[in-house]
Amino acid sequence: MKVQSRDSETGSADLKAGRLLPLFDGGAATCAKNMEKDLASFSHLIANDARLQVYNDTVPAGILILRIEDGSVLFSNNAFNDIFGVEGSAVMGSAWETFFVNTDDRQKLLVKFVEDGEVRGMELQLRRADGAIIWGQVSLSDIPIDDEELLLFAFVDITALKNAEEEIRRLANHDPLTKLPNLRLFGHLSSKAIARSERENYETAVMFVDLDSFKQVNDTLGHEAGDAVLKEVANRLLDCVRETDTVARIGGDEFVVMLENANSTGAGEISQRIIDALSKGIALTKGKAHIGASIGIALYPENGTNAEALIKAADGAMYDVKKRAKGSFIFA
Repeated sequence: MKVQSRDSETGSADLKAGRLLPLFDGGAATCAKNMEKDLASFSHLIANDARLQVYNDTVPAGILILRIEDGSVLFSNNAFNDIFGVEGSAVMGSAWETFFVNTDDRQKLLVKFVEDGEVRGMELQLRRADGAIIWGQVSLSDIPIDDEELLLFAFVDITALKNAEEEIRRLANHDPLTKLPNLRLFGHLSSKAIARSERENYETAVMFVDLDSFKQVNDTLGHEAGDAVLKEVANRLLDCVRETDTVARIGGDEFVVMLENANSTGAGEISQRIIDALSKGIALTKGKAHIGASIGIALYPENGTNAEALIKAADGAMYDVKKRAKGSFIFA
């Protein structure tokens, strides 16, 4: 594999890339005689150096020492073994590629090492022995020992951080009660759908769904019952639409639905399906709730060419329904 360096020293980069070919290939089975010699050497070092013992027992980062000659693992510290759920003896001599989820990630790591001489803080996914995926912040560097061709692979588990970031993103874009997209995410998805509608020259409908008699549920049965009703409404709305459609909760008892590639006939059929579904009683822990739905519908491009305009038009139509006859739908 030929890797071009960022400067003019392509020869040096090519030489380093050639030296790392076993690692690019994922690592090969090592010679048993050489492995026994190397393992004995590392075991002897750790067993007879109190400082190394403390380091092995306490350092929080997972560490592998890799032999460049064949890409095999010569040493794994206790933190690495604990994080990956493996026994140290099972890791020795194995190919390091087994810990990577994506081969491309391993290749990118090595290419960056060839180009920069070391890698610090690259984020990628790795796989535990039980198959679980974990996120790691990894580093890779040469070990400066004479007459040795070794690399130090260090790993910090940042799975909890990544999960927290994902939860923050989810909360920023979804209603916490129903788990449906919120107005922010709905606007983003609608903009993409409208762009496709313009490109493919088809209609798209936006429906504004307002629940009838929901306030009465809260007033008579309590807010806990109201929350249960909203969750069931979300489920019924999802059952009424296609997999390609989007349902969002944008207010207390207000929902919006985007029907991509749907004309007035299709939008009307789905609206009636929603009205019928929400008119059926909702069983609660104590008693049953009875609600309904009034729906306003706007069509792209007739009633607007962006998400904001379509929602506004559908909202206006919904209020017309409320004034005339609840439990029905009307077009803007």
